Amino acid sequence: MNRGRSRVWLFPALSLLTVALLLLHESGFIQPLEDAAQVVIAPVQRALSSLFEGIGDTVGAFRDLRELRERNEELQRLNDALITENVRLKEIEAENATLRDLVNFQQENPGYATQAAAVIGRDPSPYLQYITINAGRREGLEPGMPVVTAGSALVGRVAEVGLRSAKVQLLIDSASAVNVRIQSSRITGLAEGQPDGGLDVTQIPLDETVNVGDIVLTSGLGGNLPRGLVVGQVVEALRRDVDLFQTVRLRPAADVNRLELVLVITDFEPLPIEPEIEEPTPTPGPTPQP
Repeated sequence: MNRGRSRVWLFPALSLLTVALLLLHESGFIQPLEDAAQVVIAPVQRALSSLFEGIGDTVGAFRDLRELRERNEELQRLNDALITENVRLKEIEAENATLRDLVNFQQENPGYATQAAAVIGRDPSPYLQYITINAGRREGLEPGMPVVTAGSALVGRVAEVGLRSAKVQLLIDSASAVNVRIQSSRITGLAEGQPDGGLDVTQIPLDETVNVGDIVLTSGLGGNLPRGLVVGQVVEALRRDVDLFQTVRLRPAADVNRLELVLVITDFEPLPIEPEIEEPTPTPGPTPQP
């Protein structure tokens, strides 16, 4: 009961005390006391102010650090996206350059019928040099058809045909042989793949001059390949007196390790095969009179 009465008088008492202090403050009677209290309280205020400022700076630093981290993460995402887009654009540019070269080949050889195809596989055997392309019987491919890449470079010939894919025997396969002609001297020979993955031209007489850098083209002889496809470039000519022929080592024109798109020549006009000229049969003359 007494506690309730004290609560009732507490508010009026505090109100009167507050009014009295205000009056004393306005009249200046407690100014010395206020000055003394200010002297005592000021260091505490400064300490508290410095403390709260430090806390505020720390909180601000954490907030700035979080915002900086979020910004860095956003910039990293943008950088990753730009790198991915740059790679994609470079791939598109490289593919477009190859397509332009293949289109140029078609424009420069209007007499050829061609079928574009992508390289989708390679024979894993180190002794067999074959690639697989994504075109087959459905696209009109048949065994023996020549396969080229950019710059009229001969890649090889179709060896096996499936419904939607085909295997291509590369020029450097050890079972491959192509009739060729050296562009500058018009010397003919046979370009043969080697077991080590090289490409040699054989059946060139020892007395013929072959220079490093000479371009070697398909001769068209035999009618199996068009004439003028680029086979490779001479890098070395080997002569031994005990041999009947010299051997010419070539650098293949087609980089088979970087093939992505190729053209299969499905139809072309082969060189006419000259018929053999028969010796005329001598006609009997008049029988001499005795």
